[in-house]
Amino acid sequence: MIKESDQPFVRPWQPTPEQEKAIRATDATTEWLYHLPAEILRQYQGQWIGAKNCRIVASGQTMEELYASLDDIDLGTVVIMRLERPGRVIYR
Repeated sequence: MIKESDQPFVRPWQPTPEQEKAIRATDATTEWLYHLPAEILRQYQGQWIGAKNCRIVASGQTMEELYASLDDIDLGTVVIMRLERPGRVIYR
């Protein structure tokens, strides 16, 4: 039987000024990723990508492959996301 918890799963987080600065430093790259051209999306579909300074610096079929190809890049400065393959909708 599952017992209801009185403790929230998500706790408030107050980043330090240094952490906030590091997060804000990736804002432009995150925005750039949201507007990737179709040819880049097709090239990396179904893969994990790492982006830094508005360019893709590494990719891999799995997260492990991505991390291996990132080498010595500081992970705190890289935006990591998975580009899914487009789905198909069939109307009948």
